[in-house]
Amino acid sequence: MAPPLFADLGKSARDVFTKGYNFGFYKLDSTTRTGSGVEFKTAFSHNVTSNKAFGSLDIKYKIPKYGMTLTEKWNTDNTLVTEVAVDDQLAKGLKTVLDSSYSVPVGKRNIRLKNEYFHENVAVNGDITLDSASSPLINGGVVFGYEGFLIGWHGGFDTGRSKLTHSNIGFGVAKGLYAVHTFVNNNTEFGGNVYHRPNPNLELGANVGWRTGDNNPLFGLAAKYQVDRDTIVRAKISNNSQLGFALTQTLKPSLKVTFSTLVNIHSFADGGHKFGVGLEYDAPCH
Repeated sequence: MAPPLFADLGKSARDVFTKGYNFGFYKLDSTTRTGSGVEFKTAFSHNVTSNKAFGSLDIKYKIPKYGMTLTEKWNTDNTLVTEVAVDDQLAKGLKTVLDSSYSVPVGKRNIRLKNEYFHENVAVNGDITLDSASSPLINGGVVFGYEGFLIGWHGGFDTGRSKLTHSNIGFGVAKGLYAVHTFVNNNTEFGGNVYHRPNPNLELGANVGWRTGDNNPLFGLAAKYQVDRDTIVRAKISNNSQLGFALTQTLKPSLKVTFSTLVNIHSFADGGHKFGVGLEYDAPCH
């Protein structure tokens, strides 16, 4: 099995911390599909703090004969996106994506060409971004894996300034029920995370991070527990006194509702706590 891309190192633990929470938002997501393979995704969110609403529509067409996927996106910021992906056609394990976006209010166009290649012991990705307002940016990374041990590098280069924008190194071990990931970003940010699944219903995560010159490292613990087929409970806590909870309840096979809250336990009486509700519908079209 090929190793993950650099951006996916430590993903199992990050998902325990981030997925299933929607603090400070009211959200509605809907996904439907047709018999011919066309997928429609609509999303609406309302930010309780800023009182701003945001909506988006994605339409995805698949052409299996040519390994091609065409995605059209639009959002209420009047940004239009067209994405064309070709998988396993030019070479086995190679995915090529052309992503074009246009912001109508400012007349700004952005084109991005991405490539991902997976082999038994290596995963490589690279992309070049052509922005109408700046010089081309080149990003690339590689991850080597052997018997669950992973090492990778990712960097970026600004052609206009002839300067390296970032240089990140990551190490990891993934052995089925547990995974460990550590990273060094630009020699200024250090950290890592741990993922463990002690039984099929329980997932645990821990992360730690700090920056040079900062005497306040970050630390957090998170858990996801599948109570039964229809109920998932999530909880997380960090050393900055943020305590989060989430409950996801399946109302019917195609409909889920999530309640989440973030509490500042250090100054509970001062308020500022966040609450969110999300409704998710996912079903084929008939």
